[in-house]
Amino acid sequence: MRILVGLDGIVITESRYGPGERGPEAHVHRHHADAFLVLDGELTLTLTDGERLAPAGTWLLVPPHVVHSFRNDGSSDARFLNLHSPGMGFDRYLRGELPDFDQHEAPADGGAAPTSVVVCTSDTAEAVSIGENRVAFLAGVEATLGGAGIVEYTAMPSFGGPPRHVHRHTFDMYYVLEGALRVFLGDALEVLHPGSYGLVPPGIVHTFENPSGDESVRFLNIHSPGGFEQYFREAAAALGTWADPAVRAEIASRYDFEPA
Repeated sequence: MRILVGLDGIVITESRYGPGERGPEAHVHRHHADAFLVLDGELTLTLTDGERLAPAGTWLLVPPHVVHSFRNDGSSDARFLNLHSPGMGFDRYLRGELPDFDQHEAPADGGAAPTSVVVCTSDTAEAVSIGENRVAFLAGVEATLGGAGIVEYTAMPSFGGPPRHVHRHTFDMYYVLEGALRVFLGDALEVLHPGSYGLVPPGIVHTFENPSGDESVRFLNIHSPGGFEQYFREAAAALGTWADPAVRAEIASRYDFEPA
């Protein structure tokens, strides 16, 4: 397991489970959501009403108080991201720096109904088009108890990206799934490939683009705290008037987006 991000709003780890490997015993989280994105192989999510098989590309989100566990029943390794939001110090717990964590034995009453668990792919999730690009909504501020907003962004070939901008209060994160993402961080330039991630703290001028003229790039775009995901909905709804700087500025002003 490697810890990618450790913030108050979200903790992200990447793990690889071998065939037959099991996660923790059935448990609940009382104060945060537990989510998974299966990158390779497959996971089996165990709930009180049965199991959910999650092959590569599947997004799973388990709300608080839902009893769950997971394992790899496949014949090959399963590689996945695990996202806890709010973070609850999960990164410090893994390092042995936090003796207690928001993880508890399954309650006698069976916990909350598993019907609230989200199982989807980027193709079946709610999505909007912004020009030729596609933004699929995986988790919003409500699902993550305010900790984060998580979307899967597909940028078409030669997409020049948004204007350079800064967030004063929001962390901006990228995890590349397919293609190559060019990220500008102040005066620095980084190219992120599949399995690479970048984290932009508040106050850093940044933007991103797809430098390829032939291939799209697909990546997770995560903002913490949550709420910024609504910016994409409003941008998509306003495309007919997007050429008007006043429209763009008015929308940006609501989502901690300040052109640099």
